[in-house]
Amino acid sequence: MGKACLPTFLLVALVFQVSLAQEYREISPGDTPGLPGAFYYKSEYKIQWWYFTGHIFDDRGREFGYELTFFVFGLQKRHYRSQFGVDNIYVSHFAVSDLGQKKFYFTDTADAGAFGFAGASGNLLQVWVDNDSLQGSPLRMHIRASADNTALNLVLSPEKPLVLNGEHGYSRKSSLSPYEASFYFSYTRLKTEGTLTISGTAFKVKGQSWFDREISSRGSAPKQRGWDWFSIQLGDGREIMLYLLRNKDGSVDPFSSGTFVYNDGRYRPLQEGDFSTTVLSYYRSKKTGARYPAQWEIRIPSEKVVLKITPLMEDQECIAAASTGNRYWEGTCGVKGTAEGRAYVELTGY
Repeated sequence: MGKACLPTFLLVALVFQVSLAQEYREISPGDTPGLPGAFYYKSEYKIQWWYFTGHIFDDRGREFGYELTFFVFGLQKRHYRSQFGVDNIYVSHFAVSDLGQKKFYFTDTADAGAFGFAGASGNLLQVWVDNDSLQGSPLRMHIRASADNTALNLVLSPEKPLVLNGEHGYSRKSSLSPYEASFYFSYTRLKTEGTLTISGTAFKVKGQSWFDREISSRGSAPKQRGWDWFSIQLGDGREIMLYLLRNKDGSVDPFSSGTFVYNDGRYRPLQEGDFSTTVLSYYRSKKTGARYPAQWEIRIPSEKVVLKITPLMEDQECIAAASTGNRYWEGTCGVKGTAEGRAYVELTGY
C-alpha cells in the first residue's frame, strides 16, 4: 500500500474527540495571530486550516467555481523514533463546480504523514496532502490539486491588504467561553491565474479567489449544530464575510459575526446585530436527503446593503467519506441587489 492512512471511522473518532489535550495552547481574548508566522503551520495549536475558494473563467467566459482546503488536526505532541507514530492527521478537500455543464466534482483525502505523503512546514508556507499542495509566500501562493480526471494549478496574489477578522484576529466562536475562539485572517480578493483540467481538457483560467486562515485548539461548542458562512465579492471592489453559528435549539449564537471590507482595503467588524440573513428557499439533496437553505437575503443597514444570494448550481454538496466523515454544502453563488458580484457559501450541520 505504501501510504500511512487511517480508516475513516478511526479518523472521525480522533478528529472530533471532545476532550482538549492540555499540551495544546489555548487562544485567549487579547491574543493576536503574530504575522507573518501565522501563515505557516503552528504546532502548538490543535486544529488549523488553509482555505481557498474562487470564481474563475476561461478565455471564452466559461465559468467555474473551486474550493481547496487543507486541515491539520493535532492528536498529540509526542516525538516518536518510529515513523509509524501519529501526531497529526492531514486532510484535503477539493471541489470544482463546472457551471457550463452543471457538474460538480468533489474529492477528499487524509494521511498521517508517516511516509512523507502529507505534511506542513512551520517556517515556510508549505502544506501538502497526497496530490494537493500549497506553497509559496504570503504574497504569492501556488496551489495544486488533482483527483481522477480533475486538476487545478493556480497562482494567487493578493490585490488588497490582509484582513484581521474579529478583534485584531481574535475571533470568538461561542457565548459559552472566551476560549472557544480562533485566530482568523483573510485575503478577500486575490488575482488568480492558471489552469483547470476536467476530463482531459485543460482550460486556461483567470479570476478572483478568497483565502481564509484559521487556527484554534477547540472545535465547535457543545450546544452548536453548525454554521452558515458567506464570502461575498462585489463588483464595486467591496467584500463581506459573515458567519452564523447555529445552536441545536434553533437559536443563533450572539457571537456570530463578520467583516465588511471597503474597496480601498479598510475594513470594520460586524457584530450579530449589524446584519440580518433571511432564508428565501430550500434545497433537498438527492444524495443524502439533507435539507439546505438555497437562497438568502442579506441586509447590512449601516452600509445600505441589501443583497440576494442565489446558488449558481443546486448540487454542490460535499460528502467527505474518506476523511472527516461529514457532509456539507459548499458552493459558488451569484449576488444581486444594491451591488452585484459572486459569493461562496458553506453550510454545515444540516
